[in-house]
Amino acid sequence: MEEVNLLVLATQYMFWVGFVGMAAGTLYFLVERNSLAPEYRSTATVAALVTFVAAIHYYFMKDAVGTSGLLSEIDGFPTEIRYIDWLVTTPLLLVKFPLLLGLKGRLGRPLLTKLVIADVIMIVGGYIGESSINIAGGFTQLGLWSYLIGCFAWIYIIYLLFTNVTKAAENKPAPIRDALLKMRLFILIGWAIYPIGYAVTLFAPGVEIQLVRELIYNFADLTNKVGFGLIAFFAVKTMSSLSSSKGKTLTS
Repeated sequence: MEEVNLLVLATQYMFWVGFVGMAAGTLYFLVERNSLAPEYRSTATVAALVTFVAAIHYYFMKDAVGTSGLLSEIDGFPTEIRYIDWLVTTPLLLVKFPLLLGLKGRLGRPLLTKLVIADVIMIVGGYIGESSINIAGGFTQLGLWSYLIGCFAWIYIIYLLFTNVTKAAENKPAPIRDALLKMRLFILIGWAIYPIGYAVTLFAPGVEIQLVRELIYNFADLTNKVGFGLIAFFAVKTMSSLSSSKGKTLTS
């Protein structure tokens, strides 16, 4: 009789944790949205959209590696669902940078366009490469080149954030500036988990390794979506409180 595999079991539980965490994040952002000043509510709306979309995908992925902790139950991984999620949520995450900077129209559109195009290239390159690895069961030339293209796109996003965004943030109030600087680190450090997970699968094939990849992805998703949203939310919450205090002072 096959024994329960602890790695499979941990991966199953982490999918559930991802779903519950994303759902809780969505509820929090929606409930707290009205506590913000009107000009900052779009930040909470975008944060809720990110976690809501992710919660839906995690609900469908939660049984991806079976339900009983047995290695023999695994007949595939939720690569397609995961990349659909990223194709929707990662551009929404990047939208928060021009939102917090207050860049609209001609000022914000060029930056957002560059960020989103680079992001789509990164996600599509990742999907093409990872799906080829899943089919082949190990290293492929297509997987390697797609991995490199995705990494270059990610590096370009980091370049934009550490140049254009950093410069634009210099004249912003301290809460917004600090949030933007922390959010850059989510893209630099937090998003680095994805190419690491990809590389692990690319160079060390096997079901157990792919389970480790799924664990890495689940942890990274929860951190990068909920955590990223909370950083942005608390920045605009502080700004809303400051605006409210100024308003009371003027009317007193």
